[in-house]
Amino acid sequence: MEVNMEGKKLYRRTKSVCPECIKTIDANLVLDDLDGKDAVLMRKKCAEHGFFQDIISRNPKEYERNQKYYHDYVTIENKDNIKDTGEGCPHNCGMCAEHKSTPCIALIDVTNRCNLACPICFANASAKGYIVEPTMEELRIILQHFCDIRPIPPVMLQLSGGEPTVRDDLVDIIRMGREMGFAQIMLTTNGLKLASKKGPAYIRELHDAGMGAIYLSFDSANDPEVYKKIRGVNLLDQKKRVIENCRKAGYVGVTLVPTVAKGMNDHQIGPIMEYAMKNHDVITGVVFQPVSLCGRIDNEQIRELRYTTSDLSVELSKVTGIKDAYIYPIPAISSMTKLMGWYDFAPKFTMAAHPDCGFATIMIPDSKGKWHPIEEWFDADGLIGWVDKVLAMVEKREWPNMAEKFIGPLAKMFGEKAGNIINQASDFAYRKAIKAYFIAGAMRYLKGYDGPVQEFIPMVLNPKLDTASQFFESGKAMLVSSMHFQDVYNFDIERVQRCLVHYGTMDPDHPGKVLQIPFCAMNSIHRENIEKKLAKQKVKIDPNDVISKAKEFIEKEVGTKQ
Repeated sequence: MEVNMEGKKLYRRTKSVCPECIKTIDANLVLDDLDGKDAVLMRKKCAEHGFFQDIISRNPKEYERNQKYYHDYVTIENKDNIKDTGEGCPHNCGMCAEHKSTPCIALIDVTNRCNLACPICFANASAKGYIVEPTMEELRIILQHFCDIRPIPPVMLQLSGGEPTVRDDLVDIIRMGREMGFAQIMLTTNGLKLASKKGPAYIRELHDAGMGAIYLSFDSANDPEVYKKIRGVNLLDQKKRVIENCRKAGYVGVTLVPTVAKGMNDHQIGPIMEYAMKNHDVITGVVFQPVSLCGRIDNEQIRELRYTTSDLSVELSKVTGIKDAYIYPIPAISSMTKLMGWYDFAPKFTMAAHPDCGFATIMIPDSKGKWHPIEEWFDADGLIGWVDKVLAMVEKREWPNMAEKFIGPLAKMFGEKAGNIINQASDFAYRKAIKAYFIAGAMRYLKGYDGPVQEFIPMVLNPKLDTASQFFESGKAMLVSSMHFQDVYNFDIERVQRCLVHYGTMDPDHPGKVLQIPFCAMNSIHRENIEKKLAKQKVKIDPNDVISKAKEFIEKEVGTKQ
């Protein structure tokens, strides 16, 4: 680890943006004192607008451990619309030549219309005074763009907005995505329409069309005041009605998505986890999203408002009773996902995100209301190391030791022809040998065979999407994760260049072309400019009117007085 001129530990140098002028500037990630405790800080200085500092992690030890999971596997070969603005990354998005990963998730805002007016919306939906809504043909062009990515197209499609359910043709959009080959289609929603009296039938219709997961915004499990502050409306009963309607529809696959804002709802981590546990027959995961800070904020305000993944991991440990739990960063499973694709057990994809982007773990609730880490049943570090070793063998085309017993005699028997014989059967035989070798080695890291791990063993030994779905849909496990989306204060170009979630939007400057933009670059840098150019209709939108209509809808459909 380097030491900078101030004598501070320097984790790495990167590029960021000035929060005022959005120009690309140098940034350092350093270890320093914060309120009497060590913390990882981002420091940067704009020649025109001065010095900025933000909190990246309040747990340096955890942060340092996360950094060992860097993975650069494969990037996009056929990048279209490459341009050079002269300002460098992240201003050249199109897809830019500097990107280092291929996306796992294709994300499309199917509309910027919304039936809420949330103060914290990163898309600022419904409040812009214009409508941006791609046509079905434009959506098909965007979907085809993602399908054509080489060598590895995204396997998941996420439909977002605005609020996707305000489109009457949403079922047709989902069906089109399924027909075009996306393995998993996720719907991001506030759940207003799903909570209605017609909700169960609508949920079944969406599911029959191909919807695989509902990403439901869920900021509180027992405090209506949280929703009033964050969403402008008391949505507590409405959110719970969504879960009831999913149960009536026989649907399993809801992921709760709490936006966590310090001082507003960070006290809700425990109640949300408890609610997920009590409803795990429908809910399969919780994805926490620390809020992105919008507007002009000084360094002192950032310190007060910033909620990080390190804060979240501490709180999760407290509320679940899982002491000193290490929650693995997303790229820890990069090798596993790549090995799955090589086996042809699943569509090829990698999870080579930046370690700072977020984390994921599996927690298992028991009948007594207690959470258990999956590590109770297997050695996570050992298994991750084993997967890395096997994948390294695959990339070098190394045979496992047990295969040498067969190759040697074959060479003696057939002499010079042995190479041809081995090559003819090599692919089939090699895959079989590696699979057997992997399974035999993986068994060493299992600690037991009882309880929920019975569903987990098939996923480890035969890793594919079907066994993964069965594991979570069995109702015995919960995927708990966090995605910390960036804003202009903590913007890190190294993270953006490894982003796995890419927006697809029509290029307003080149008709018929598609812009493909990493998630955080879209929301922090490009969204406003692109959407102004794409706007097909100007409208006068009063957020108070939107909120009033939402309240009327909830009172009528859910029966909750506002």
